[in-house]
Amino acid sequence: MVLPKAEPTKSYWIEAAESPLRDYRSTEQLPHETDVVVIGSGYSGASAAYWLHKHTQHSAKQPQVTILEARGICSCATGRNGGQLRPHAYSRYDKWSDAFGPEGAMELIRHEMAHLPAFEELAKEEGIAEEICLKFGETFDAAMTDEAWTRLKTAYDNMRRDQGANSDVVRQCRVIEDAASAEEFTQMKGVMAAIVHPAGQVWPYKFVHALLRILLEAGNLNLQAHTPAQQISERDAAGWITVTTDRGSIRAKAVIHSTNAFASHLLPEFGKLIGPERCTLAALKAPASFIKHTGAQHWDGTVNNYHLQLPEPYNAIILGGGRQLLVHKADECFPSDDDDKQFEGMADFFRTWGTSDVKDWPGSAALSLPEDEGGCWSGIETFSADGWPFVGSLPNRDGQFIAAGFVGHGMPRILLSTAHITPLVLDSLGMEYKQPTLTAPYPALPRPFHVSAERVEKLQAFDLAVKMESFRASCKESAMKPFCLDERSRPKIQRVDSPVE
Repeated sequence: MVLPKAEPTKSYWIEAAESPLRDYRSTEQLPHETDVVVIGSGYSGASAAYWLHKHTQHSAKQPQVTILEARGICSCATGRNGGQLRPHAYSRYDKWSDAFGPEGAMELIRHEMAHLPAFEELAKEEGIAEEICLKFGETFDAAMTDEAWTRLKTAYDNMRRDQGANSDVVRQCRVIEDAASAEEFTQMKGVMAAIVHPAGQVWPYKFVHALLRILLEAGNLNLQAHTPAQQISERDAAGWITVTTDRGSIRAKAVIHSTNAFASHLLPEFGKLIGPERCTLAALKAPASFIKHTGAQHWDGTVNNYHLQLPEPYNAIILGGGRQLLVHKADECFPSDDDDKQFEGMADFFRTWGTSDVKDWPGSAALSLPEDEGGCWSGIETFSADGWPFVGSLPNRDGQFIAAGFVGHGMPRILLSTAHITPLVLDSLGMEYKQPTLTAPYPALPRPFHVSAERVEKLQAFDLAVKMESFRASCKESAMKPFCLDERSRPKIQRVDSPVE
């Protein structure tokens, strides 16, 4: 695995935020040493640093933390995602129950659901809710076909059967089976039925930059943009780990790897375990408060769209998915880290969404920014060999920790996952700390997330070629279905006229 592309496509989240921390360096030179190096300045890196601060803010000594970022601050996955703080409240129940049993499935669901109050409490304590455009409400899964409805409703029914109608999670979900009512709630044309549950939305780039600003103001963070880490040593006899960058070396007592799809650049044992998948989003112009709820449209198990609308003065609708078109471009999606390239025809596809998919769309089909200036962009999410993140102490790497591999679903997983790492890091440093009230009421790290030597060793047998073939087969199957064969979804075929004889 190589480092992220040097010149990625421009993302609305980044361009419209106009953050002063975008290319920030706390000091002209790297510090010679620090207590903790965090590699990666996205959601997982920033939240890990934040929890280190919160656990020790009342202690006699706080750790000095240095964050290294290969590109601009928060310019990778977190600066390019969908912005939905949207737990899998029911839709993965069957899959997770088959793997871990009904209670194991609920452990995973409750961990995701807990991110809603966790975000709310953190934003309230720090006074950043308005700044980061944090909102809570209901989200929907809109079934656009019988196939999609069967899958969604079966998952909900099975959870209700196993957990009971009075389960805390079941009671937060509701079913809209009448098509007219579903269309009224979702604003989606052609919807057959929908399932609704609580969710939130956030400007992820602004959230990360707000956390980093708080840490900089506290005085225990050194932030270094455009400083790619190239090598990492083992812990030496004096307890130091040396991280070598393009701008020199820095030594630390502990290192947190928050590099998501790019983890194997420094951790070759993760070469088969974590990798990149290329996705795409766009920002569309719309009247203020036009979209009432965040949501997702589902046609089958592969094809979907998802969206939210930002509050005033932005008003942009952030739209992702576009799988009706992308299933025809499987080789460009997975595996791929090409977030420096646009998918051909993608911006035009997204421009059609309002008039083709949305009830009472006002008629505009414009992007909020020009296509190559943040109106449409590519982003890299991760795949994981077994489908789960890797969170905790790295086996056989004393003093090193990881929070990576969140398979495109990090927003309702990372905040409380990195809170789990903090005590491990502070224990390794021998520092005194106290669990902050912000983390006290929330569930423990789900068991599938834990890193272990056995898990890492077992997954070395993972065959990427098999996963690639499975991905291509599912895309090929979807590509032959009617909803992927309409005029806007079919790839444009270039006609080559015969030469004149």
